[in-house]
Amino acid sequence: MRPTSAFEVTMIQLILTSPFQSQDLEQALTYRQPEDVLVLMQDAVVAATAPQWCTRLAGVPLYVMREDLQARGLQQRIGLDLDMAGLVALIAEKGSPQTWAG
Repeated sequence: MRPTSAFEVTMIQLILTSPFQSQDLEQALTYRQPEDVLVLMQDAVVAATAPQWCTRLAGVPLYVMREDLQARGLQQRIGLDLDMAGLVALIAEKGSPQTWAG
């Protein structure tokens, strides 16, 4: 799925690690600009399912990688669904992302 223009994006922040195992998501939230979008992928997708993180992420432009949710048997509670083709299109349109990977 190609992402729609749901967010006015300046920078893409890719979060790869679980917020229960690293401070990457916390740091990304601290340093992000209002126009930055977060993409949760790999183990970070758990944040889109955990109530305490859903509360923290409310109002933050957020995409969650569908394949990573499915691989872990999780259902997202917050954020927009994104597949790999959509991520590639988003990066092609907005430029190189900032990656947070522990």
